[in-house]
Parts: sequence; structure tokens; C-alpha cells
Amino acid sequence: MNKKTLLTGLLATVTLSGMAQTDESASPRYKENWAIGGFLTLLAPEPDYYDKNLERYNPPSPMICFGSSWLNGGIMGDRQAQFHLRSGVFNKIDCGFTILQVSRNLYRGVVGVSAGFQIGGYSYNLSKNYSAKKDGHRVEIVPSDENDKEDDLSFTAVRIPLLIGAQTNNRLFSLQTGLGLCHTSRFGVQWLVTAGLGPITINYSQSLTPLFELNDGTKAYPSSLTVGFDLWYYFCRFTHP
Repeated sequence: MNKKTLLTGLLATVTLSGMAQTDESASPRYKENWAIGGFLTLLAPEPDYYDKNLERYNPPSPMICFGSSWLNGGIMGDRQAQFHLRSGVFNKIDCGFTILQVSRNLYRGVVGVSAGFQIGGYSYNLSKNYSAKKDGHRVEIVPSDENDKEDDLSFTAVRIPLLIGAQTNNRLFSLQTGLGLCHTSRFGVQWLVTAGLGPITINYSQSLTPLFELNDGTKAYPSSLTVGFDLWYYFCRFTHP
């Protein structure tokens, strides 16, 4: 083998080696299929958990959410026609907390599924001159003798959201949808949609099963629109960029 052939082979080897290193450095350093979120992450925070070059599906979870709820006489039916509720956003409230969220990466950190555990509640103020009597899943709304009576109709809910969604590579935008399995006075199912912009989430829910039933047989299906905030996202993204 002459010197020219040997030099040509050496240059080719160095060039291919450099190209391989370039391709390797351009790809994510490593891939993780699982991610967690929710309040429990704040008990043992890891400053290096957020890595911009990491391939992980980790959409924001609404650790705290608060917003308005309204009652329909059926799925997407007549709104609040027969429930005698006070008007005003703050008289019909949906609020909640995400205790834990677990996400699974399905495709390059931009498509995945997630499940969680949430605790929330509905609170409705009845109109003056009305009060509510609860008996399990049944509610009776009756006229009250007190002119200034302001009765509260409230429910505590435990929910397990099962969502599929997508996020951008920088995790700034996300969109998820799916079903929520919940329990108040009995088992129920909800349709859920969550849109994320950084640590802020906009959350919509529509109950597919009634929250309660009036004595006359009318069934109440709540719909809610809330705003949530992900403290863990804020901690990872802004304090450790």
C-alpha cells in the first residue's frame, strides 16, 4: 500500500468519525419514557429534572385549578333551567388539585399518555328563598321560608384522568384530551380537555354521567372551565433554565 492510498484512507476515517460525532451531539443525550408531576413532586424536588435536551413527554399538570361550573339538564342540554342557582361566576365554582401525574412517552417526547390522581369539588349557591336537601345521589331543592336564605350545594370529587396528548419539543405548548373517572356520591365519567401554555393550563370538563338527580327525575350534568397553574413546571423551567 503506497503512502497516497494510506493518507486517503486516514482522511476518510477522520471525516467519518467527525460526522458521527456531529450527529451524536445533535441528538438528545438520553431518552426517558416516564415522567411525574403533581403536588408530590414538591416534597422531594430535583433541580436537574427539567432538561431542555431530554426526550420526555411531560405536559404541565394543573396542580391548582379554579374556575366556573354550570349545570345542564342533560349532556350539553339546557343550562341551569331548573336548578335555581344564583347568577355570577363566583356562585358556581369548580376547584381542584392534582396530587400526582404519571406520563408515558410514546413518540420522541412530543406524543404521550398520562394518568393522575386529583381531588376537587363543586360548589353552587342556590337562589334566595331556596334550600337543598341531599340524600346520597338525590337532591331536593325546596322553597325556603327565610327571605335572605343562601344555601350552598357542594360536592367533593376524587378523579383519575386518563389522557392522550401532544406537546412541542420545548414543552411550551401542550394539548391533552381523554376521560376522567370520578367519584362523588357515586361513580361517574367526564370528558376532559387541557391546553397548556408554559405553567398555565386551561381545563374544560363535561360530565357524561349526572352529578345528582332531582326528585322529579331531572339529572344534573356539570360542565366546568378552569385555569390551572403547574408549580413544578415553574420551578424547573425558570429557576433552573
